[in-house]
Amino acid sequence: MKIFLITLEYPPIVGGISTYLHELYANSEHKVIVIAPTNYQFYSWWFWPRWIPFYFKLVKMVRVQKPDQIHVSHVLPIGIMAHWLKKKFKIPYVIFFHGNDLLSAHAQQGKWKRVVAIVQGAARVIVNSEATKKLYVELLSKSQEPFVVLPGVDIPATGASAFVSGAHQLLDTYALNGTRIILFLARLIPRKGVTVALDAMTLLMKENIEATLVIVGDGPERAAAEQHAQDLNLYNRVRFIGRVSDEQKWKWYSVAHVFWFPAQPIKNDWEGFGIASLEAQSAGCPVVVSNIGGLPESVENNVSGLICEPTAEAFAQTTAQLLNNAMLWQNMRAAARTFASKHSWKKSRDEFGLIIR
Repeated sequence: MKIFLITLEYPPIVGGISTYLHELYANSEHKVIVIAPTNYQFYSWWFWPRWIPFYFKLVKMVRVQKPDQIHVSHVLPIGIMAHWLKKKFKIPYVIFFHGNDLLSAHAQQGKWKRVVAIVQGAARVIVNSEATKKLYVELLSKSQEPFVVLPGVDIPATGASAFVSGAHQLLDTYALNGTRIILFLARLIPRKGVTVALDAMTLLMKENIEATLVIVGDGPERAAAEQHAQDLNLYNRVRFIGRVSDEQKWKWYSVAHVFWFPAQPIKNDWEGFGIASLEAQSAGCPVVVSNIGGLPESVENNVSGLICEPTAEAFAQTTAQLLNNAMLWQNMRAAARTFASKHSWKKSRDEFGLIIR
């Protein structure tokens, strides 16, 4: 089967949606043609809507390459194009929702009727978590029921032990020997909660919990976060690393004692799952995550990690309980690996393959 995957996010673009789609399609048994902004120009400055020229380019591509299915990751505007292509060529389309895109589309009331029509015309609808499914049902109660395909995790082929042995250089470089590491790894945007992480670190210091917060990632919130750390006099207990390679990412997972994902409830924004939480657990790192969106599905609560309110106080209190109990921490390390092993990308691909047949 030949599939057109049309998406606004795909590697080398960094992010959870990009990773999710790449893992589902890169090793597909089908012939997949990825159409993304990295290899096609989606928008024009000379037309309105700006994507109209791209739609006509798609029409030509469909005529030449004759795909059997069209898969769409962003309902607006790509879903509109897929809907038109179905009417023109009778090609079925599959649409993904990740949560944030649902809320964004729903906020545009003038376009919501189009979204409803796009969903009703889809051959399949796929969501990335049970939480996103619940959101979908709330907003589109009369539409077809979506299929859930959870994200997964695979430790790189070199194996976790290779990253552990190579991680000591990181500890030397960033003066982290002899301290427990709390890892925050995400894009620095409001939803990810980097400010809450810094505030929680201040509370841990007041409780004399010995640890250092390592912030891996970059984004528009970085300058403000660095200033906030300075205002809190945290610079001796915080390291801003910036964006890292996949290899370095796994090294940080391997040396971390706790992984934080303090995602925040923000209007028209959504944390669909939390792939980084699974990745951390696969390296044997217990996680503490917010109880919002799909994040609770990324951890076995009180077994491989802990779920709490998305506040600095809750994260500090929960983490203190974990770091002050060596036996609990050791048990959660082993349980984290076990939990993550049940969520492989192969399992996700197999489930996805059955849905699109």
